[in-house]
Amino acid sequence: MENEFQSNTASSKNINNNIIQSNDLSEIDSIITRPQPAAHSESSFSVNKYNNYDDGNEDVIVITPSRSMSSFDFKSTLSSSPSRSSVTLNKKDKDGLTNFKSSNALVGEKTHEQSDSDESTLNDEKAYNEEEDDFPEGGRQAWLVVFGSFCGFVPCFGLMNIGGVIENYIQDHQLKEESSSTIGWIFSLMFFICFSSCIFSGTYFDRNGFKAPIVVGSLLHVAGIFSLANCTEYWHFIIAFSILCGLANGILMSPLMGAPAHFFKRKRGTATALATVGGSVGGGLFPLMLRKFFSISKEGVNDYGYMWGIRTLGFIDLALLCISVTLGRERLPHVVDAPKENESRFRHILRVYLLQSLDIKAFADMKYFFCVFGTVLGELSLTSAITYYSSYAMSQGISQSDSYMLIMTINLVGIPGRWVPGFLSDVVGRFNIAIITLTSLSLIMFIGWLPFGTNLRNMYAISVLYGFFSGSIFSLLPVCCGQISKTEEFGRRYSTMYFVVSFVTLAGIPITGAIIGNKSVENYQHYVIFSAATCLASAICYVISRAYCVGFKLVKF
Repeated sequence: MENEFQSNTASSKNINNNIIQSNDLSEIDSIITRPQPAAHSESSFSVNKYNNYDDGNEDVIVITPSRSMSSFDFKSTLSSSPSRSSVTLNKKDKDGLTNFKSSNALVGEKTHEQSDSDESTLNDEKAYNEEEDDFPEGGRQAWLVVFGSFCGFVPCFGLMNIGGVIENYIQDHQLKEESSSTIGWIFSLMFFICFSSCIFSGTYFDRNGFKAPIVVGSLLHVAGIFSLANCTEYWHFIIAFSILCGLANGILMSPLMGAPAHFFKRKRGTATALATVGGSVGGGLFPLMLRKFFSISKEGVNDYGYMWGIRTLGFIDLALLCISVTLGRERLPHVVDAPKENESRFRHILRVYLLQSLDIKAFADMKYFFCVFGTVLGELSLTSAITYYSSYAMSQGISQSDSYMLIMTINLVGIPGRWVPGFLSDVVGRFNIAIITLTSLSLIMFIGWLPFGTNLRNMYAISVLYGFFSGSIFSLLPVCCGQISKTEEFGRRYSTMYFVVSFVTLAGIPITGAIIGNKSVENYQHYVIFSAATCLASAICYVISRAYCVGFKLVKF
């Protein structure tokens, strides 16, 4: 037995293994069964443990070299005899092994060690490490997921992008007795509920996956659209559009944004941009469709064209959301939060989905803080500008039909406006492109829209430029948040960011309506200045966030 032990020990030294003494084989068991981190080393070893003798007193640890580029695998198998590279251990021998360490572990990194108290954390899926994961970066399944998110964003972001069309119509028809600021509360409340509910859907997505929130959000979205078709009173619009559609979009948004991030890391900007192009497609085609329907009338039926236009929109959204439910999925392991000792199921749900959903500690990180602040101002600028864009055009003598075409132009040009910056962000840097587009957008409003937005021809030119540079706000700013967050934390951080956005937009749109006031030309100019100033402030915040990461050096970031 001693000769065999010496022979096996010598053999193990030939493959550069270090063996340390142990008093209890139970410690060996925990080491063998414990998940180990992925290693990107060309050489690694598999460890096989089995009982070799009839009396059951001899255990054999077999250490066999294996070649793997992605993982350090420990497998428990049974064998009838020990291999040439094996170590035979006697349970009665108090000079047994305590630990197994490989000198061929990660170069430049420490071998992963955890105490027994951390074993439960290592054994669940929460131990996932993004840096050691090989993201697909493409392939049939990955691009189908992107297409599924694209189909979901057509109704989700499309409805938000046509807010100006709906606002303009109901202000002249169902709610013609209400002021602009009063009507603005319908849309600000919708954005508030949408962005604030993201925090819960993001947390649920991280822990339970894609399907359930998308199904629930789809049902609420379609219900809200069909209810919107029959609204005639102010409180009808609050319930149907603000509450139902806002809650539905909030539930949909985080899974649709997070699913492509599970399949792409290096190309995440491009993938997310392509998915969110759906919002521009919806925002471009829906006004064109509604323009035709809104011009239809029937004797004895008020708002006949409006009702059937919105109902048709509901049927289209239902078909697209069904495609999204079918194709979308997650890839990374779910975050696992086991109940604490003596914790009831209700208290566990309350803690995980409410108390822990808001990542307050993340704001101590200044790069995240200014990233969130920049996103808040950027979203405020965009939502305020697009909500009253049609009303502004009509104040300059442009017809209602042409004002819808201007919104359609903004959204259609937003398609390349989402994709091109998204593609460049993977080449030049996501923060760099975000700063460039936000700065350019503010300059377009200051030196283009403000002095020259007085006739239809100029407004078409302004709409083209505005649509291209504003298209990246919805798609690129969340990717910037993802760049400074771990993938498994992205859903939570993204949701926290838009939870803050929700409170700003709640007050922002009515404030913009109050700025417009009596709809004079001068007040509409103040509205343009407000939108431009908040956009420029957003760019400055992103400059500060970038400086906390890489300073002011001209590098890809």
